[in-house]
Amino acid sequence: MPPEEARLLQRHRAFLERAATDRPLLGCNVGFFVNERFPRVMQAIPPGVVSPEHLRLDLFLQDCEQLYQDYRKIGDDYPYAAAPFSGLPWMEAIMGCPIVSSPTSLWAEPCIDGWDSWHWQRPEVAANPWGQKLLELMMGLVELSAGRFPTAPTLMRGPSDMIAAMRGAGNLALDVMDSPETVTRAAELCAKVWVEVGKAQLACIPDSPQGYVAGDHGLRVWAPERIIWLQEDAMALLSPATYREVFLPVDRHIARQFPWVAFHLHASALWAVDELARVPEIHIVELNQEEAACDIEAVFAGWHKLQAHKPCVIWRPYQPDFWEWLERVLGEFPPEGLSIQTTARSGVEASQVAVGFDSALAARGR
Repeated sequence: MPPEEARLLQRHRAFLERAATDRPLLGCNVGFFVNERFPRVMQAIPPGVVSPEHLRLDLFLQDCEQLYQDYRKIGDDYPYAAAPFSGLPWMEAIMGCPIVSSPTSLWAEPCIDGWDSWHWQRPEVAANPWGQKLLELMMGLVELSAGRFPTAPTLMRGPSDMIAAMRGAGNLALDVMDSPETVTRAAELCAKVWVEVGKAQLACIPDSPQGYVAGDHGLRVWAPERIIWLQEDAMALLSPATYREVFLPVDRHIARQFPWVAFHLHASALWAVDELARVPEIHIVELNQEEAACDIEAVFAGWHKLQAHKPCVIWRPYQPDFWEWLERVLGEFPPEGLSIQTTARSGVEASQVAVGFDSALAARGR
């Protein structure tokens, strides 16, 4: 292993162990919107309802190869990692939601009018058209990579997100009050499918003595064993008690099925920080500072709480005030167990962030 690669792996191990280190990790990601990362794929998808055959493997691999070449020029602490087209809500599609496309995004429409009329059948990834497409893209990525870059599971969100899409967000908020037992049953079913889909993807990834990376655009984390991201964005619709009683148990069940698990959390659910910081099955927690208005001081407090218990990833978009924000972060947080990540619009902008980060560290004598 080249000396520089060995030093970088040591930094990642130190992050996971929250061991003494001279500086935090830096991740500079390229392209926030799906059409920025996968222009060829998005141009080929017609507006309206999307079918698996609309996702062309050849165009997807061309977009990934371009991203790989762009990421090689950045110079941050994370390798480029490729996952199966993370712009599509895969779990929602596998569960039966219609997927709809616009020129800049894809989303899921509800598929359940009422729980009494739903079939309650568990889809199998290998027999599901969307599951088959997901694994086709994953195996295509492994072949394209040929060991040049790591491959990772796609963005899968979590059971609350799946149910919010299947029923509609407003209906989920009512269902947890009117029929909590039904929501619990649905969450357990979604968790089983989540685990199956996650394991099917991880089984495609070749063994690697250099470790594994989860995440392919907005967030990346390294682990010595196979690792996967979990999140519950729809917890913003729930009370802390509902999450604790209905969804936290299935999240812990999911996490126990995988060697390493990272959890993505939005600032719209800061009340969950204390809960997640103490869940032993979750190894890494990331908390966003949203681009929209949010309580900045509460987000900083959340990062402090998380870093006190687990390796912590802090993320915010790259904007003109990034450098002032970075100065505060570097001055306020110890480097142990800390990863700073941002998403820029282009590879050139991401490279500028990496250079500026090094300059900010040098100015602090690190």
